[in-house]
Amino acid sequence: MKKIDWKRFNLACWLEIILSYFLPFKVTDAFQYQIGFPSPFLSVYATQPGTSPFTSMHLNPLGFLFDAIVIYLVISVCVSACQNLRLTA
Repeated sequence: MKKIDWKRFNLACWLEIILSYFLPFKVTDAFQYQIGFPSPFLSVYATQPGTSPFTSMHLNPLGFLFDAIVIYLVISVCVSACQNLRLTA
């Protein structure tokens, strides 16, 4: 089992945050939007104007961690594949 490369994990977390801004939201019903890739980690409830955004959001930290781990694994596989291609070339 390899050690965790914390720089790659940090990159995966930032990529998750950036992707959540650029990818479209998932509308579950008339007033709830879910944000996150590959699985949603933030739910925003559309409420009346004048309501604090912090009271109309639900953050799922385990969902965020799961998404970051998935992106970390994808980055690790891509880096390993590139290194193997360089060794064979």
